[in-house]
Amino acid sequence: MHAIRPILKTFVDLISVANRYIAYAVALLALVFGGIMLWEAVSRHFFDNPTTWAFEISKMTFGFYMIWAGAYTMLAGEHVSMDLFYDKWPPRTQAIMDSLTFVFFLILFLTFLRLIGLDALASLASGEQSNSTLSQPLYQWRTSLVAGVFLLFLQGTATFIKNLWFAVYEEAL
Repeated sequence: MHAIRPILKTFVDLISVANRYIAYAVALLALVFGGIMLWEAVSRHFFDNPTTWAFEISKMTFGFYMIWAGAYTMLAGEHVSMDLFYDKWPPRTQAIMDSLTFVFFLILFLTFLRLIGLDALASLASGEQSNSTLSQPLYQWRTSLVAGVFLLFLQGTATFIKNLWFAVYEEAL
């Protein structure tokens, strides 16, 4: 079984590196989001000329940012968890529990991917647009949700592989 170790390690490392670099690029959206909000505040309060587009664009940008940051958050181990008992367990027990709970992750994310994938396809087929004054197309935002959740799913799978390897062999992958 150790013969597949290099393949698994390459797979896990590839996903982790990809998610890390994607997260660095997505982090720049925080600056875009801040710039939009600053523009709106200055326009509204100093020039008495509020924008009609800032709220909608900032909402979409922040939603994109949050969804795409999920994979890196998992990579960094920063998702919320119940540590009441978990921290007291030895590392192998933690890895076993993480591997067992992956089943729930798998069910949740495959269901979620299916639902938002169907939603994105329907949005794309209908050419959905927002009903605001901006009337921007929404299909690209909905499609980006699918891609962001898929990245989180891939990172969850990579984490599962690392945990399962440690649970079985008591060595890091």
